[in-house]
Amino acid sequence: MRSKFFIALKCFFQCPVYTTRLMLSLSPPSDPRVVESIKQRCPDVEVESLGFYAGLFLAILFLIFCVFAYIVSLFYGG
Repeated sequence: MRSKFFIALKCFFQCPVYTTRLMLSLSPPSDPRVVESIKQRCPDVEVESLGFYAGLFLAILFLIFCVFAYIVSLFYGG
């Protein structure tokens, strides 16, 4: 059984536009077109928690890039 994080990540890569719209909405998902499109492409994902897990993935990715930039600056920064 796959975890909710990986299911949300798969859905984020399948339809990034709708997932981003869902992440940026401050209220519960109210646009029925976005919710319907996500449920059509990713039937096993919980729409309510999709924005949280996609945001968590983007935060982890940002931290990885920051650490990489710091390491590169140590080598080439002199």
